[in-house]
Amino acid sequence: MDWHPVEVELLETSGAEARASGRVLVPNGARFGVISDLDDTVIQTGVTSLLKMLRTALLHNAHTRLPFEGVTHFYRALQGDANPIFYVSSSPWNLYDLLEDFLDVHGVPAGPLFLKDWSPMALKGHEQHKLGVIRTLLATYPDLPFVLVGDSGEQDPEIYRTVVRENPGRIAAVYIRDVTTAERDVVVHAIARQVRSFGVEMLLVPNTAAAAEHAADRGLISPDALPKIRRASD
Repeated sequence: MDWHPVEVELLETSGAEARASGRVLVPNGARFGVISDLDDTVIQTGVTSLLKMLRTALLHNAHTRLPFEGVTHFYRALQGDANPIFYVSSSPWNLYDLLEDFLDVHGVPAGPLFLKDWSPMALKGHEQHKLGVIRTLLATYPDLPFVLVGDSGEQDPEIYRTVVRENPGRIAAVYIRDVTTAERDVVVHAIARQVRSFGVEMLLVPNTAAAAEHAADRGLISPDALPKIRRASD
C-alpha cells in the first residue's frame, strides 16, 4: 500500500494563496478494503448519549480518548500489507485533527477520514451521509471487496444491510460492535438474518476478539494475529 505526497492549491481565493501538503492513498495489491465507523466502533465515545458525546469531545484529547480493547491489533491485521482502511463517521470536520491524532497516538492504522459538515442538526442525516460515502468508495474501487465494521448504537446495521443488498458479491463480512440494549440487539439480529439471506454474514459481537476470530476463520486476517488481539481484548 502506497501513500504518495501531493501538493494542493485552492485556485479561486479572495486573498493570499492557499496551499497545503497532503498524502494520497494508492491501494496497490489490496485483497479487500475496510470501511469502518469511528464513534463507539473504534473510539469509546458514547455517541448514543448526546451529553456524554459532547463531554468527550470537549474535555478529552487524542491521548485521553481511548480505543476499544484490541482494536489497534485487529485493524493492523485487517490492513495487512496492502488493504486500505476508510473511516466514515458522522463526527464534524471540526474534529478532524483530533481524530487524526487519535489514530496516530494509539497506533490505529491511518486511513482517509470522511466526516460531516457541522450544523445544529449534526446528529441527523447520519444514514444519508454514511451511505453516500460508502457508495462512492465502492464505485471508486469496483474490483475491490470490502469488510464493513460498525456498532449497534446508531444506524450502522441498517446502512450496511442496504450496502450488501445493493452490491452482490462485494461485501466479505460485516462486524457490528454491541454497545446498546437487549431490545436493540433483537433488531440487529433480525437485520443480520436478512443480510445472511443475501449471502453475507453480519455478526453482532461483544468485543474485538469475537470479530477477529471470525475474520481469521474466513481468511481475512492471519491466525497469527489472534493471540495479541485476545490479550488486548481481555
